[in-house]
Amino acid sequence: MGTRIRYHEDTVSIEENGWLLCELPRLPGPTHSVWDVLACAVKLFAPGSRMAMLGFAGGGMVGAMRAIGCEQEVAAVDLWTEGFDIFREVAADWSGAVHFHAEDAVAWMRRQRMLFDVIVEDLSVPRDGDVVKPEASWIDLPSLMRRKVKKSGVVITNLLPTPGISWENLVSAARVGPGVVVEFESYYNRVLIQGHGVGQARSSGNRLRKMMRLMGSDLAGGIRVRSLQDSDWPR
Repeated sequence: MGTRIRYHEDTVSIEENGWLLCELPRLPGPTHSVWDVLACAVKLFAPGSRMAMLGFAGGGMVGAMRAIGCEQEVAAVDLWTEGFDIFREVAADWSGAVHFHAEDAVAWMRRQRMLFDVIVEDLSVPRDGDVVKPEASWIDLPSLMRRKVKKSGVVITNLLPTPGISWENLVSAARVGPGVVVEFESYYNRVLIQGHGVGQARSSGNRLRKMMRLMGSDLAGGIRVRSLQDSDWPR
């Protein structure tokens, strides 16, 4: 099926093999999808302005971020350049500082010398008519991100069901620190939010829902949050 770009009145959507890769609002606002959680996590838990976004697609998360006052300077990394071209066409007037790097995420991350306040890992690859996580997401990147984020920073990972690795093992392999996992009623994704300032599920979940309601996201009532446990660490 491949990549399909759909232009709507208020949004531009990018699909891969029938999966939604990006919902880019034409003006800053909610996506009503998983990226609203990622954006709210940045707003609530990211302490500073230096941000890496590994996996950009069409940059829909940026629209959600800017809608709630996130002013981070974004270093966006993706091998697919067409998505950034669409983003620049739609969002140039309001996107803020977004610098695009057409590069492999692992190679780019290894070269970085300055630590980040927040790293968002949102990589995906097409496989057998589906969209899954690349092996780098559980083999190379977790240890790299742990080294490249500030002690006060946060790592946010968008996980997808991936053949050959169970949810338990995928969550375990993506661990970089304390935090929570967000599950959805209407999506298969799970989002890990990890950092010393994230706190436990009850408080962080309440804060996420409140921020999503302020954003106007339809997803605010459709998430479940649990704390990551010691058993979630790789064995």
